[in-house]
Amino acid sequence: MEFEADIAEGQLCDKCQRPMVVKQGRFGTFLACSGYPECKNTSSIHAGQPQGGGEGTGVACPEEGCSGELVERKSRRGKVFYGCKRYPDCTFAIWDKPIAEKCPDCGHPYLVEKTTKKLGTHLKCPAAGCNFTRSPDEKE
Repeated sequence: MEFEADIAEGQLCDKCQRPMVVKQGRFGTFLACSGYPECKNTSSIHAGQPQGGGEGTGVACPEEGCSGELVERKSRRGKVFYGCKRYPDCTFAIWDKPIAEKCPDCGHPYLVEKTTKKLGTHLKCPAAGCNFTRSPDEKE
């Protein structure tokens, strides 16, 4: 039984210089050498791209001394979370979507978007002791 695989344009195997193909595995999409089984070389589909994961949020990482940005990621079980682009150097992560807007009450550098049954979708300050909450539609 043979599976069809798409050839990755401009990607050559580091070991044998044959074209790389896009394959699907249990951990997602990856690149594999088209010369399998003679050459068993594989690499990440994102090998030539900057490290950091998913889509950027525009929110700077709040960890002291970190110059990264919070990006969207997925956990092993597929749940979306937001972590620092500089992982593993910085391990900051949150579950709620960060919004690049300063809290008007306490000055916290970002707000988070939460959804609850009682309030629906709303923006909330994540700082301990600050109870600022507003609708995402409201502008100050």
